[in-house]
Amino acid sequence: MPNNYMNTKITEYSDFVSTVEDLGFMSLSNNCIGFINLSDLTRPEQWHTDLPSDPWPWRINIERDHKAAYAKLFGKKPGFISLEWYPKFLAARRKGRSFSELYSDGLLSNHAKRIYSLFEDHECLAAHEIKSLSGFTKELGSKYESAMCELQMWMLITVNGTKRKMNSKGETYGWASTAYSTVETWAGDELIEGSIGIKPEDAMEEIIARIKEITPCAGAKKIRSFIGF
Repeated sequence: MPNNYMNTKITEYSDFVSTVEDLGFMSLSNNCIGFINLSDLTRPEQWHTDLPSDPWPWRINIERDHKAAYAKLFGKKPGFISLEWYPKFLAARRKGRSFSELYSDGLLSNHAKRIYSLFEDHECLAAHEIKSLSGFTKELGSKYESAMCELQMWMLITVNGTKRKMNSKGETYGWASTAYSTVETWAGDELIEGSIGIKPEDAMEEIIARIKEITPCAGAKKIRSFIGF
């Protein structure tokens, strides 16, 4: 399977979507197990050109089109999970536990709680809004990044489009920044309910088997580091 993908480079968004759906999941760039990633499937000169062949916007387009989730999902780095595989990852990662249960078990930091609580009153928040509302200063930048990574790796929040800053007159300005919502908001009832009937251990075995099918030389320790459980 890998050779079939590596023989040609992806230049169309539709081909990228098809590849993610076919594989089930994919990282954005190089990773610890050599798993297929978007960077390797495209040419360096394609990136940041603002042309239709530029892969950079694809990462947002694919989740906006609800073809796959995009977030920090693999080895604390960005990646994609198709709708077919999303309930499996959700079952394997969260094992049916809510944020409160994960936090009570000591698996999430206070900084993560500080951020997650914002989504009780807001459906979708941009990165700049999260920092402002939760009081993360520049000095706490590393704490913010770590907490955001925690929440994404545990599949509690996920990327949900982009948002621009707004002035007092209600006018937008500046560059758009990545926006986030809870997984429940982005995924919807069907995907969430689909994960409930999946045994976590079965989901984990299926995910690992898929990785070994594509990267047979990957070691068990690195595989677990890559998938986060």
